[in-house]
Amino acid sequence: MNETTQKYLFVGSYTGFEPGQLGWVGSKQPGVGILSFAFDSSNGSLNPTGKETKQDSPTWLEIHPNRRFLIATHELSHHTGVQAGVGFVTSYKILPDGGLEKVCTQSTGGRGNTCATFDRTGRFLLVTRYWEGGISVLPFDPDTGIIGEVTAQPDYKGSGPVPLRQTVPHPHGIHGDPRTNLVYAMDLGTDDVHQHVLDVKTGKLAPHSDVKLTPGSGPRGINFHPHLRVAYVNCELNGTAIVCSVDDEKGLVPIQTVHCYPEGFNAQGNPENLGKADFWGAEGCLSVNGTHYYYICRVHQSIALFNVDSEDGKLIFSSRCALATNSNARNLTMDPSGRYLLVASQDADRVECFRIKPGTGALELAHTQFAPCAADVAVL
Repeated sequence: MNETTQKYLFVGSYTGFEPGQLGWVGSKQPGVGILSFAFDSSNGSLNPTGKETKQDSPTWLEIHPNRRFLIATHELSHHTGVQAGVGFVTSYKILPDGGLEKVCTQSTGGRGNTCATFDRTGRFLLVTRYWEGGISVLPFDPDTGIIGEVTAQPDYKGSGPVPLRQTVPHPHGIHGDPRTNLVYAMDLGTDDVHQHVLDVKTGKLAPHSDVKLTPGSGPRGINFHPHLRVAYVNCELNGTAIVCSVDDEKGLVPIQTVHCYPEGFNAQGNPENLGKADFWGAEGCLSVNGTHYYYICRVHQSIALFNVDSEDGKLIFSSRCALATNSNARNLTMDPSGRYLLVASQDADRVECFRIKPGTGALELAHTQFAPCAADVAVL
């Protein structure tokens, strides 16, 4: 492995559960925290460094834009025994050998921290509180990696038409606009994208508006096109991706909905459908150049690939790639080189690394690596 292709890769996991204890996790083997791997972007291979960072359910990993720090959520739930209103995120310094050195742990004010991302300045951490139905903002020092105390903590109200998943708000993903101070919270429980304006001096949030999506869609996350003012909302409960134009003042404006599962596929009643809805979609992501969009179809155990129109950003189905049996992949991450897509196949206890074919964007399995209850991948 030469110097130009050697990188480090981190894999988060669910920890501390007994088989069957977490209704949305089919893995029989809990993780240990965060695993570190050497990643070769010339051939897609992963090699364990032997470094393990023990932490409670770090199911979302986020690397700061300066590449010096890694943030990990603690996705706490009933199995951890913590009370409502208790939750944390932890900051780590990334060491030259791929190890992690803890900087600090900070309270988020709530459990179920399913997502943590940085605003466009890199000075505020945006975190979901899935079980309490809200989000939190925390200051972040990009020089030291220290996370400050919560500066904003709005809660939401409402419900959706899917009884088992939408009786209350459940913000699952959160992201700052790459060009403005708008913040978007995807609420799986109410089918809303809650839009706020972040004060980048104080860390306070001002309510802006709600974007109502298809009833029962269950918005989960969002990706922004690298060049166009277009965003892609991946919806969990109805297996769709919603393409939105992005207005600097109004925020998101839906312009297209695409179905990501094969026509006629029925996920309801399938024993692998732990999401308990008509479908159980997971995360989506864009290729580095924005020409292709990928969406995880859990239960069907596949990734749907779409071509992205270069003018309006709309999606056109292109192909499909199989995941491991019983994968129920939770997250997928694009290698910064743009050559590989890395998938956290949670219930198959592995990371699957797919080579991206130039031009078509089609996926070809390049490497698999054992990682118990893999929940997320972050590549340095």
